[in-house]
Amino acid sequence: MADFKYVAIDSKGKTHSGTITGNSQKEARKQLREKKLTLLKLDVSSSKISGKISGKSAKSEEEKSRKSFSKGSSKGEKIGLEFLKRLHELHGSGMPIADSVKLLNLRLSDPYQKEIAGGLWRELAEGRTLSRAMRLLPQYFSESSTFVIEAGEATGNLSPILEKIIIHLEEKRAIRSKVLGSMSYPIFVGVVAIGVVLFFLFYLLPQIQEMLDSLGGELNMMAKILINGSNLVLTIGPFVLIALLVGFGSLIQFNKSDKGGMMIDRSLLQMPLVGQILYLSEMFQLSSLLSTLIWSGIGLTENLRLCEKTIKNRFLRSQFRMARALVNEGKSLHEALRKFKFMPLMQLDVIEVGEKTGNLGNSMDDTSKSFRNQLTKKIKTMTTLVSGGALGFAFSLVALVAISIVTSIFQVTKTISY
Repeated sequence: MADFKYVAIDSKGKTHSGTITGNSQKEARKQLREKKLTLLKLDVSSSKISGKISGKSAKSEEEKSRKSFSKGSSKGEKIGLEFLKRLHELHGSGMPIADSVKLLNLRLSDPYQKEIAGGLWRELAEGRTLSRAMRLLPQYFSESSTFVIEAGEATGNLSPILEKIIIHLEEKRAIRSKVLGSMSYPIFVGVVAIGVVLFFLFYLLPQIQEMLDSLGGELNMMAKILINGSNLVLTIGPFVLIALLVGFGSLIQFNKSDKGGMMIDRSLLQMPLVGQILYLSEMFQLSSLLSTLIWSGIGLTENLRLCEKTIKNRFLRSQFRMARALVNEGKSLHEALRKFKFMPLMQLDVIEVGEKTGNLGNSMDDTSKSFRNQLTKKIKTMTTLVSGGALGFAFSLVALVAISIVTSIFQVTKTISY
């Protein structure tokens, strides 16, 4: 048994605190729910933990609650996005932000979103701002999102800023989903095709060969080549697999180094079609975030610092870092980006017009839409090519094996008939 210190609120919003005894945090939470209390905080009482096993159980429960997701994880980001949507619905209707969070803490049933609401409400109740409270939950909210929220709080325009963040995060997730979805079908087709071919080579063909031997016939040349090839694969396969694993491990280690990672990321950008998709994806996410930060009122210097952190490709990040240094020295954004050929000339011209007319936010919106449209087209092209290639490869393999089997059987049948 262990003692747990808790802070909770009742249905009327009154705060309660005290100590409760249970075998685990799960049991303690259940007891509080039976008392009609909504939990805000639950910690193990360090002075009253009875038994070694109970202490370990409580500790593991606590760590599981605090470390649900790693910082920047896709699932954590999705949960944070869903929470922001609900928060925007309430705050956008005129409810103060603190009351909105408090109500969500009472109403939400999802344990992870309830964890967010409870953590934010606890900080807001102590007088902290929403942005500062969000920084304590980096597994759900990125640093750039919290800065945008902070800017919205400073200007008093939090509701439209929340909407901007939600749109940015939704578009980011949609693009990621399209990229992953475009690869799932070709991979599935390829795996099925290889599975069918392996079944033919290692099970069906040997069976047919035995049957033909008993009838005094033999497989044709094509079938023999396939069987000999499959036997060769079985012989040298383990060695090839070991070599591939060693090579893959070496590549991972090389990728971890600064020089190696830079070389690999630059090489990826030079790959046909795939490199274009990677580049356009980075540019779309960058320009979309840049637009959101500009509309929130954050200064360009801080804006670019936050944007740099979102660039995953290390070569592009290094180019952007050098461009950002020029902006810090007084250069305009379009001049800095143009010097390092960071974006296509058309988009740089749009940014230049935006800077000169004082409408950089609108220009970045247009730039973001342009990159999104280009990216969508490239993804469609890649899906068509890869899907067609995978289907063609699968059909060719299966057809080759099937033809070998049928012709061998036909030859034996013809011989027997004579």
